[in-house]
Amino acid sequence: MLTARQLLILKCIVEEFVETAEPVGSKTLMTKYQLPYSSATIRNEMSFLEEHGYLEKTHTSSGRVPSTKGYRFYVDTLMQPSVDDEVKNQVSTILGDRHRSLNEIIKESCQILSQLTHLTTVALGPNAIYEHLQNITLVPLSEHTVTAIIVTDKGHVENRNFNITNNAYMEDLTSCVNVMNELLDGTPMNQVVYRLERDVKPILSARIKEHEVLFNAFLEAFMKFANNNVYFSGKENMLYQPEYNDVNKLRRLVTAFENSQSWKSLEPIALEDGVTVRIGSDSPIKDLNDVSVISASFKTGNESKGSISVIGPTRMPYEKVVSLVEYISKSLEEVLVSQNDEDDE
Repeated sequence: MLTARQLLILKCIVEEFVETAEPVGSKTLMTKYQLPYSSATIRNEMSFLEEHGYLEKTHTSSGRVPSTKGYRFYVDTLMQPSVDDEVKNQVSTILGDRHRSLNEIIKESCQILSQLTHLTTVALGPNAIYEHLQNITLVPLSEHTVTAIIVTDKGHVENRNFNITNNAYMEDLTSCVNVMNELLDGTPMNQVVYRLERDVKPILSARIKEHEVLFNAFLEAFMKFANNNVYFSGKENMLYQPEYNDVNKLRRLVTAFENSQSWKSLEPIALEDGVTVRIGSDSPIKDLNDVSVISASFKTGNESKGSISVIGPTRMPYEKVVSLVEYISKSLEEVLVSQNDEDDE
């Protein structure tokens, strides 16, 4: 059990190191934070905190930095999350536009969080198992280009463009879309590819000359629903963190970002309600022990969920980030749930 003095010193060290990325010494704590203790007393308490695993000593300085245990204790015990009214108004204004798809709202929230934290944000949309195909619509873009818009009952949208070479091709494309709308309406998205092969392909092969080309184009579009529900914003923000001046460390981080499978452990269905803070080795990024991930889930419907997370160095402003992740995830959920309720009326 730490004393009140030890708690105060640990809190100041965490917040100072987060701000400066420089090891913290007793002189800084006395002058900047005006702690009412002697330098010797502060050094003794810092030694105690180091011996018990809350602080670490660097080789280049006599100062201390927080350990993973120190950050965890700070997150669980010492921080006091809050969001100021200016940020609340900003979030409310941005999410207030109801004329957007689920994808656009989630992406927008991802961008807001990245801008406010100056870190990297990743959002996972709802799992395809909870979405059903609603319809496929053909929209002309130009004289020789048409886009097929695939929409689910949760507002998830994918587009596929087609170059129209002649009237016969347009007729085949229209016929293909009509067949899929007739046979696949209401099909769970995770079953659409199977139904395409079993039910749609035989009919297309009998009716349409260019059935292979069209079938493969739509097959690819539907497969995106299973793979493209991961959205990133602010990847470049990690480049400005001093922790990633090490080229090898930066390379491993970039590789993790490029591999969306790294984030499947944040699958929203598995997340508990509230904010989850994963520090260092607890994060889903393998081989990087100085990364933390702060996540929260949000409902996108009665049965479906998404999640939004902030990725940064373990030296991140936890109090600010936890507050923002919690507030934005709740705001996002309110918008999506109310939008679904309006659609059901």
